[in-house]
Amino acid sequence: MNLAKARWQSRDDTGKILEDCSTFAQGATLPECAELSQLMAGDAAVGFANEWLMAMVEACRADPLAQVPFRHSHSGGVGTIQLHRVGRVTLSLIAIEPQSDAPARSIAFTDCERHEIVLAGTGRGMAYAFEANGPLQGSMLPLRPGTRFCGDKDHSRAILALDTPLVVLRLVREPENPASTRQVDIATGKIVHRASASPAEGRAELAAALLGAMGRKDAAPALARYACGQTGEGARWQALRNALALDTRVGFGALCRIADRNDDTIADEAGALRDSLCTTYPQLAHLQDQLCLVN
Repeated sequence: MNLAKARWQSRDDTGKILEDCSTFAQGATLPECAELSQLMAGDAAVGFANEWLMAMVEACRADPLAQVPFRHSHSGGVGTIQLHRVGRVTLSLIAIEPQSDAPARSIAFTDCERHEIVLAGTGRGMAYAFEANGPLQGSMLPLRPGTRFCGDKDHSRAILALDTPLVVLRLVREPENPASTRQVDIATGKIVHRASASPAEGRAELAAALLGAMGRKDAAPALARYACGQTGEGARWQALRNALALDTRVGFGALCRIADRNDDTIADEAGALRDSLCTTYPQLAHLQDQLCLVN
């Protein structure tokens, strides 16, 4: 299997595409990577996937118990095989099975440059653009061989229905410091969940949740300081939530400081939470007045 992989990678056409992946990972734009750009334009995508598939099938026929030497996963009707990864760039094949469930009510916006082209299958989708404080703006995205989609932190797509399994070739480039992934309610545009794209921030979220679950009131000031920092949004919200739960005065003070910043990415949401808490708990409105006098 490793020999089959090496032979596929050493093909002249495949080699040029993988070289362009390296160039793309170093910061070049997609049009500057001629072979890779042509691949994602659809001119050579099916042939590229077929060459890979034939190489793997022939090797599997020779050794039926062999393991495919590519990172792969399958969950929730979605299968992924990572054909190549270099630096922050990943080239993958995605297979999506038809689902009988109702269309999703929310959609994830991930901070990465993403290019997709449909190789096989048909169905219906929607392309969405994120706009703060308003419903998502969507447009129909017919899914059929040759359909292309380009996404980033403010543009994503959702699958409404599939007639047949969908096979997609996906090219992704991650930023050096990605913003958190936002799960957004399609009908209202409200952010219902945030998830950090950084392993370090993920650890910070876990630590904040653990301190909250342990009832460590002595950690509230440290959590409040972290929430007022400039790290990932998801980790800051987790720290703020647990600071509020552990010590209302300390956590609410941090919430007010964030809400009053003009240049903070979560200031609007912090302000909305402050207003909601003050309406539900009038004593917090009095505490806000006290904090303002102190400041």
